[in-house]
Amino acid sequence: MIKCIRLTIVMAVCFFLVGTTAAQEESSILPRHRNGTVREGQIFIHWGYNRAYYNQSDIHFKGDGYDFTLHEARADDMPEEWNPKVYLSPTQFTVPQSNFRAGYYFHDNWGVSAGWDHMKYQLIQTQLLRISGYIDEEKYFDPEYTGTFNNDNILYTHRFMDYHHSDGFNFIRVALDRRQPIWSSLNLKHELVFNGSLSAGAMMPWTDFTFFGEKHRNWPHFAGYGASLNMGMRFEFFRWFFLQANAQMGWSNLKDIILEESAASRAEQKITFFERSFALGGYIPVKKKTGRNEVGSK
Repeated sequence: MIKCIRLTIVMAVCFFLVGTTAAQEESSILPRHRNGTVREGQIFIHWGYNRAYYNQSDIHFKGDGYDFTLHEARADDMPEEWNPKVYLSPTQFTVPQSNFRAGYYFHDNWGVSAGWDHMKYQLIQTQLLRISGYIDEEKYFDPEYTGTFNNDNILYTHRFMDYHHSDGFNFIRVALDRRQPIWSSLNLKHELVFNGSLSAGAMMPWTDFTFFGEKHRNWPHFAGYGASLNMGMRFEFFRWFFLQANAQMGWSNLKDIILEESAASRAEQKITFFERSFALGGYIPVKKKTGRNEVGSK
């Protein structure tokens, strides 16, 4: 995953530098239509599904009778198996790990967008973790998992606890987008383009927390903030539709994760993630362009 993160950062920096240079060359050297269509004045919308990967993280849990940290905890995402009753249902299609974005190209191929990434996060069961802090022996009657800890080893199992953002490790973000055509058919009906964006936004996890057998299914809650770099390829067909493959590297700081109903029961963690996604989308023209820069002009 570290290699993927480094590659994404390098590609993003190169992409935005090339995109800025290309925009300057288009205006001073080459007619814009020779480098493909320009999407200025158009809205874009897309929907798709994702897989997510997470770095190890420290998680601080604090509540009535406990105050402890799990160190370098490993986590997985929670992909939904293919089922047409889920993916093709108008009431269930948002259940799997999914992405939605809507944006507007305000100048040439520069745009702004907003949307959300509905990822999922769960700690891997039966992993050996280090723990620091304390769990009250008089409140929780399990000598293996209670007492005072100082970087001790502990086996994370259902008997101890279960912690996951199963209804969504949700990243609600706004982005600055850059679109860069790299190939066009002669009639400009089909194109292949690079896409990149810089994002920032709010983290809104929906957390399930089970502690010594007592389950707490919480509610969506703004718990912190995040930022990310995005890179992808988009195949545009028949001018107004596209298929997109995207990679996102992000970092989040969750300072206020709900654990139990009590306001004093909270968790904190910083999650670094890598996400890959596929989406189907389209363009909607809202501002008419004239001359040779118009989409689809001969």
